Amino acid sequence: MLINASEFLAVLGRELGDLASDDRQQILEYYQELILDSKEQGYSEQEIIDGFGDPADVAKRVRAEYGGMVVYAGSARDEEAKDYRASDMVHTIQVEATNVTVRVRTVEAGPIRVLFKPRENRDRVVFSEENGIFHFRHEMRSLFHLNWLNLFWDFNILILEVPKNFAGSLILKTSNAAIRVSNLQKLARGEFVTMNGKISMKSVHAEELFLKTANAFLEMENLRGKRLEAITNNGNVSARECDFSEGILLQTKNGFVTGKNIISDNISMQSCNGSITGTIIGNINDYTVESHTVNGSNNLDCAANLTGPKKLAAKTTNGRIKVEFIR
Repeated sequence: MLINASEFLAVLGRELGDLASDDRQQILEYYQELILDSKEQGYSEQEIIDGFGDPADVAKRVRAEYGGMVVYAGSARDEEAKDYRASDMVHTIQVEATNVTVRVRTVEAGPIRVLFKPRENRDRVVFSEENGIFHFRHEMRSLFHLNWLNLFWDFNILILEVPKNFAGSLILKTSNAAIRVSNLQKLARGEFVTMNGKISMKSVHAEELFLKTANAFLEMENLRGKRLEAITNNGNVSARECDFSEGILLQTKNGFVTGKNIISDNISMQSCNGSITGTIIGNINDYTVESHTVNGSNNLDCAANLTGPKKLAAKTTNGRIKVEFIR
């Protein structure tokens, strides 16, 4: 008999051993986040595990969902082409969903595709590609499944396949679910929005990136471009190895802000009721520093009179500020 979440996830991972490692990891993260959300609603770990049932049965349901996905595909230019330029074909991808976890999966070449399995009498899908816009919208016919117990019986995920060299705009919105993005190299603009779900982004290069959630964590690693805005409420913000020449905004309320080895000419780190910590690659004397906190220490107090051409703002309440410069 399973008695805790770690044991459940370990068994589920073994049962899904035939899936690709990235897909298996996405599924395990989905259930891990569901466990955490359910705990926050006051349910015990034992109640949650009992609600899931036998992990072997869960794996069968998940595998059936993956195996029965419908493919919504855009036009292909050349399956052997190594670039998918906005000017040649699609310049904007718009994906909207409701209560569906979204994973952006990069491919070497080929058309843009959405893989999703609509549930009979429960999901409605509208799909089109015209005038350079790939548009996919998912709606729910009813909201009855938002009942906590029904969540245990639904594994609902949407996979968006994008050529890694796609050079247009990607707008992705969902709710009450997580977003995971990696390995996009040439985005002009990326906009990723959800509520009550984590956004995880790794190894993405975009001229502009905008990430927003609520009641959840923003996690970013190895991002590059001109401008980054990452905003949440009641959750932490973490940016590691991020380089945006024109500006970086990391903002939350009731959470921590962490920036590790970040680079920008204009850095703003803001919170309430949470600490601000990080390392900035550069020279502090190149910055005009504006920083204050209440009920916490602040190592940037000594830099209050600096008037360099670059800007750093670090502000919070009820938390400490410790931001250091490295070369």
